[in-house]
Amino acid sequence: MGVSMNAHLRRTFYLFVAGFVGLVVMLVYWQVYSREALANNPENGFQTQRSVSSPRGLILAGDGETVLAKSVKRGTATGPVYDRTYPLGEPFASVVGYWSTRYGATGIEISNNTDLSSIAGEPETLDDLINRATGGPQPGNNVVLTLDPGLQELAYQEISASSTGRGAVVALNPETGEILAMATSPSFDPSDIDENYPDLANAPNAPLVDRATQSLYPPGSVFKVITAAAALEAGVSPQQTFFDSGTYELPGYTVNNFEGKDYGEVTFTRALAYSINVIFAKIAVNIVGGEAITQMAINFGFGDPYDDFPLPVSGSSVNSLPPEQWTTGTLAQTAFGQGEVQTNAFEMALVAGAVANDGELMEPRIVREVRSPDGIILDNPTPSVRRQALPQSTASTLNEMMQEVVIQGGFTEAQIEGMKVAGKTGTAESGNGLPHSWWITFAPADDPKIAMCVMIENGGRADRGAMPLAARLMKAYLEDGV
Repeated sequence: MGVSMNAHLRRTFYLFVAGFVGLVVMLVYWQVYSREALANNPENGFQTQRSVSSPRGLILAGDGETVLAKSVKRGTATGPVYDRTYPLGEPFASVVGYWSTRYGATGIEISNNTDLSSIAGEPETLDDLINRATGGPQPGNNVVLTLDPGLQELAYQEISASSTGRGAVVALNPETGEILAMATSPSFDPSDIDENYPDLANAPNAPLVDRATQSLYPPGSVFKVITAAAALEAGVSPQQTFFDSGTYELPGYTVNNFEGKDYGEVTFTRALAYSINVIFAKIAVNIVGGEAITQMAINFGFGDPYDDFPLPVSGSSVNSLPPEQWTTGTLAQTAFGQGEVQTNAFEMALVAGAVANDGELMEPRIVREVRSPDGIILDNPTPSVRRQALPQSTASTLNEMMQEVVIQGGFTEAQIEGMKVAGKTGTAESGNGLPHSWWITFAPADDPKIAMCVMIENGGRADRGAMPLAARLMKAYLEDGV
C-alpha cells in the first residue's frame, strides 16, 4: 500500500513538474519571442483600447511636413479618446492604409504599428515612463515616408481620370530606391472606413485592392526590355539585323505583329523601338531560350516576395512550368510579355529603375525615417543594393536602346525639351475587353532622377493611354517641380 502510494505521488509530482515547465516555456515564448507580434496585432484588446486612449504618431509625406495621418482628441463621458483621421484621403490611402478598431489595419498603419503606437523600446522621457506605468496617454512616434506629396496627388488625379479609372502609377528614385509615388485607382477615404467598409469590400471595382502592388497583369511589350537584356547578354548587338515578314509560324502557334504590320529588315534597336513581336519571338526561340529569359526576369525581381517591403507585394512570375517544358509557342509569347507572364506596376518600375541605375536593382523603400514626438530621429535606413540585375555595360546599351524607342518610335509626347528620355510601351492582351495599357520610362536618361511605370487596366493602346499620362507626370516632376 505504501509503495503504491509513493509511486502515485511520484507520478503526480512528475506531471506537476512537466506541466509547470510547459507553462514556463509558453510564457517565455509569448512574453519574449512573440511580444512584439502580439502587441503589434490590431485585434489585441489592449492594443485596441490604447489606440483610442492614446494618440498614435503622425504619418508624414517625404517633405516631412505634409500630414497624411493623425490622431484627433475627442471628449467622451469616460474621458478623452483619439480618432484616426487622414487629411488627404484617397490619393494616399493605398500606402498609408487605415486603422480601425472594427476592421483592423492596413498599409503603413499596420506595418509600422510598433513605431506609431510607441509600444516597443524603452521609455524616452519621464512623462512617457509615468504614462506607461499609469496607463495614461502615450504618444506614438512619427513615420516619415518617401512619397513626394505633389507627385502622389497628381498621379492619383491622372490615373483616376484615365479612360477606365482603374490602374496604377509607381515612380521611384533609381539611385536610392525611394518610392516617389505609388498611386492606385479606384481608392477610398480611410477616414470613413468604419462607415463604408462593407460597401467597399463588396464593390465590383475593388477599391480596397492596391493595384500597384497586389494585382497582377500580363505586361505585354514592356517585358521586351527584359527579353532585350537577355538577348544582349547572349551576344545580340543593337545593330544586328533581322528580317520581319509580319508573321512567324511555329508548331501550334503563329506570332503576329501588332495591327498585322511587317517591317522587313530591321536592326535589333529598331525592333525594340517599333515593338516587333515577330523579331522578339525569333530571337527568343533561336538565340536566347526560355531559361535565359526566366533568369533575367529573376535578376530584375520576378519571383521576389519583397518581404522586407512594408506593403504586401504579389510576386511577379514568368510561367508556372520550368523553361525546359515550354513549347516554342510558349517561349515566343513569353518574349513579348504574353502567355503566362504576370506582373504589376511596382515590379516594372523597379525594372526601369535598374536599367537607369547602371544595372543595380535598389532595395525599394517607402519609409524614410522614424522620429520621436519631439523630433529625434530614431531610425533612418540608408539606401542599399538588392542585386546587380545586369552588367553595367549591358544596362548602358539597353538605356540607349530605350532612348531610341522614344525617338524612333515617334513618341513625341514623351520627349522633354533639352532632356534625354528612355521608355517602352506595352499593349497587353487581357483575354476580355480592351488590352491593358503600359509605359515604363526614366529621365534624364544620362543622369536619371526618376523612373516610372504607368498601367491602365483595359486602357487600350499604350501610345494613347499610359504613355501620355506618364509624360505629363514626368514633365510635372522634372520641369515644374510638383
